[in-house]
Order: sequence, then C-alpha cells, then structure tokens
Amino acid sequence: MTRIDLYKKGDYYYGFKSCGHAEGDFDTLVCSSISTLTQTLYFTLIDKLGISESDISDTQGDGLLKIEILKSEIFKRNDIQTCFEFMIKGIELIDEAYPGYLTLKKVEVQND
Repeated sequence: MTRIDLYKKGDYYYGFKSCGHAEGDFDTLVCSSISTLTQTLYFTLIDKLGISESDISDTQGDGLLKIEILKSEIFKRNDIQTCFEFMIKGIELIDEAYPGYLTLKKVEVQND
C-alpha cells in the first residue's frame, strides 16, 4: 500500500511524504498515477513557480518521494497552496476509483 502524509503548519501545506508500493490488480496504474502527481508538484514548484531547489528539502528513492518547503514566506503563497490542493484532489480521485491501494493522511506540525 502507498502511504501519503501531507505536512501542514496551521492552514498551510508545506510538504508531503509518499512511500510504499500499491499492491493488487491495478498496482502499476495507481503507483504511476501517484508518482505523476507528486513529481508534477515538485517540478512545478521549481520550473514554473521559481522556487529554488535550495529552498526545498527532498528525499527520493524506490517508492519514496518526500519534499518540504523550508521557508514559510514561500509555502504560504496562494499559488503554492493551489498546487498542493491540485495534487491532493488528484490523489483523492485515485483513492475513490481504486480504494484500498493508498492511505492519505494530514500531519499537523507545530510552528517553529
């Protein structure tokens, strides 16, 4: 099963961790869909919204992508929050279409 933790500080998303592999008849479809959405968020931040890679902590591996935007003045931007909402909606739609392949959890982190 793929687990996606969404990191929030107050009302703002600032990162996520997606790990694991879906198992079942539609595992390839679900994993590919999740990977596409999460990587699209990451590359949109850098390529389209001008966020420096030095302002993003990222960890990547087999079945793992974790990103955190390090500065609140960046992650509180409306365009960045819209990107997170877009990714989350896509993941929710995958879960509705293929239940049991993923878990999606919001993780509230205390402000620094």
